[in-house]
Amino acid sequence: MEKHTLALTAALLGTPVMAFAGIDSLAESDFIKDSSLELGTHNIWRYLDEGETGKRNIHSAWGQGLALDYKSGYLGDFIGIDSSYYGVIKLAAADNFASRGVLYNDNGHSKGFNKLGQIYGKVKFSESGVNGNLYGGWKLLKLGALATSMRAAPNTYNGWSGDVTYEDYRLRLAYVTKSLNRDSPDKVDFMTNDSHAINSIYTGDFQYKNDYLTALYFYGESEDYLRRNGLELNIKQNKAISYGVQIYLTEALDKWDSMANSKKDFDNRANHYASDVTWKYNRWVTKGGLAYTDANKEGGIGMYPRHMSKNSRGTFNSMTTAGLDYMRDEEKALSLDVGYQITPEIVLGINTHYGFFDYQGQGVREGELNVYTLWKPASEKLKDLSIFAMIGPGRTYQHNGTAPVVDEHGNIKHANSFAAEFRLNYTFKVF
Repeated sequence: MEKHTLALTAALLGTPVMAFAGIDSLAESDFIKDSSLELGTHNIWRYLDEGETGKRNIHSAWGQGLALDYKSGYLGDFIGIDSSYYGVIKLAAADNFASRGVLYNDNGHSKGFNKLGQIYGKVKFSESGVNGNLYGGWKLLKLGALATSMRAAPNTYNGWSGDVTYEDYRLRLAYVTKSLNRDSPDKVDFMTNDSHAINSIYTGDFQYKNDYLTALYFYGESEDYLRRNGLELNIKQNKAISYGVQIYLTEALDKWDSMANSKKDFDNRANHYASDVTWKYNRWVTKGGLAYTDANKEGGIGMYPRHMSKNSRGTFNSMTTAGLDYMRDEEKALSLDVGYQITPEIVLGINTHYGFFDYQGQGVREGELNVYTLWKPASEKLKDLSIFAMIGPGRTYQHNGTAPVVDEHGNIKHANSFAAEFRLNYTFKVF
């Protein structure tokens, strides 16, 4: 009996010792030693005064975002875990603020919010020049037909994703089932335009990249709703000149076909074609682009839908990224961005778009002109600080749904707008 008591006592006394030894071992592992914690602050104000519905509406929102990003090292050079917390504080908002992608729209009331936006496990491997990663959980995702968009906080997705690289080649795949929108703390399903749930989105891309060419093909499908193929090319002629091409082809599936016509952006297919050229000379950077959209819709003007569903963000790198403008059926668009490096820290530039198409024999024109500035300090201590401001007018047409509104003489009614934006981002490493 005494021997058993002594053995049990020794075991109990040894358990904390072994536990502390295990903690010490973990503390000295790459899992802890290679971990990092960053704090990001994202102050953003967005303003839009528009009259597209026939009356003036002012949409504005101002929020202060905070992001705490933890990245672990790898245990056994194999497995780890990352997480991110996001919080947004409401500073101001107009009554008709429409969230502006900044604040939470809680039944018409603007609010701040907080959420655990990322928490996922990660696994890596490397063998004979082949490197791979696998992720599972809630994660930022810019892959295939899906993208992450940042305001005061980003949107994230729940599911699985991974990548494999070998020399100049990369393959990535993802399967996701839910999302957290950039302006909301709510975990939501992907939805059709008529508010029916979509179980999943799966997508992938294949990229080849060297010093002169980047070629990326992607495929994506929101279950029984939309199917998309995309091709993006960037060709560098030399240090001064490069060319870009973007082709996005979208096909309707069963859930899309079953919707009422009023809920559809297009009938059966919607395609967008774009090209651009960038020229760098001394302190100047000039980028010009052309685009064309084919999105036929019976009884209205079709539009190219950038996103694969409600509650997702779609990959779209054409210069015509200004809301839904410049992507209407048979619309031709011209875009220009000219930036001048006033000092090594300050850029001043203009960004403009002009689109035109015909509707029932009348020419429809829309456009905008924005002046912007970007300041990024040269100081090493402030290298992750940036301040951006943009302001400018726009012109489009009044509409009911997608159809233009005409006056008593049969002429399309125009609508003017004015927009402004301010962003201050600063990220620093805690450890």
